[in-house]
Amino acid sequence: MFGIVIVEDEELERQALRTILTDNLDGVSILGEARTGPEAVHLIDTCDIDLLLVDINIPKLNGLEVIRHLRSRHVDTKVIITTAYDYFEITRTAIHLKADEYLLKPIRTEILLSTVDACLQQLDASRRCRELSARILAQLERKAYPETAALVRRHVEWIYTQPGCALLELVLDFAAALVQLAGVKGPGMAQRAAQLRTMLVDGCVRDQVLAVFLAMVDRLFDMVGEAGAPQPPDPVQKALNYIEHNLKKGVTLEEVADHLNISPCYFSKLFKKTLDINFIRYLTTRRMDFAKELLDGTALPVTRIAQELSCSDVNYFCKSFKKEVGLSPSGYRQRSQAAQDRA
Repeated sequence: MFGIVIVEDEELERQALRTILTDNLDGVSILGEARTGPEAVHLIDTCDIDLLLVDINIPKLNGLEVIRHLRSRHVDTKVIITTAYDYFEITRTAIHLKADEYLLKPIRTEILLSTVDACLQQLDASRRCRELSARILAQLERKAYPETAALVRRHVEWIYTQPGCALLELVLDFAAALVQLAGVKGPGMAQRAAQLRTMLVDGCVRDQVLAVFLAMVDRLFDMVGEAGAPQPPDPVQKALNYIEHNLKKGVTLEEVADHLNISPCYFSKLFKKTLDINFIRYLTTRRMDFAKELLDGTALPVTRIAQELSCSDVNYFCKSFKKEVGLSPSGYRQRSQAAQDRA
């Protein structure tokens, strides 16, 4: 639920704004309405506001002064300015105060709704990013690399399904969150974030973006290891990390052993001894887990999910999935969707 405050001195316009928003947008609540600047300031001081819809020309304290007060307390609140006057000075000040949108009256209903909806999508993305950062931090403390990699993959998949949000903004917000997790100990993380900006401007594809994010996750886990006594790299952990990076490919035992610079025979025995599961069984389980993530979290057709796992034969993929999970991919998706609907 997103909380909205409407600041408008004209009664009819205020009522119209409230009706349009509540009748046409799901998940919004009008926290309060203000006719004057002081009334708006009171709401800012007493409410947790997600979006402020504010007219510039209100009595006693104008809209720009209200926004200035808001910014001194709530940096992340979205602000949409409404005004009947298209003055350069107003626009310039609004930009300085980080207003998100500037609408000229009379405002068409479809323009108002699309503008508010875009702001709410950005708020939802920011909220999702904060929640994801907290989950990644918890996984770091548990040293749970595969789970963290799965979280990152799902988030990148989600980013690329958002039609109303700017791809660059969503990617950079997530990169900034990972940089913040690293803090002063991760100088290389900021360079990775800058690399993402350049890559997206150059039109790089999703898998390339994901690879950078996984490299950032690697650095976070390296930092966790550096916090304790110096230890030699764990070859099995390095293997697990390599597998997570390359789940979409047909990774072989020989390829991983070569990555570790040890013999395939020795690596196979070491892997089984350490994890009590052989390499093929582990790899199959992780690839099917990834398929389940895509079935749960995306609307991709089964044929496309098979392609995502570098499986050109969709029938073989479906048989492998059913053997591993006990249901066909379509059956699994239906059961998962029914469970989500009941929740």
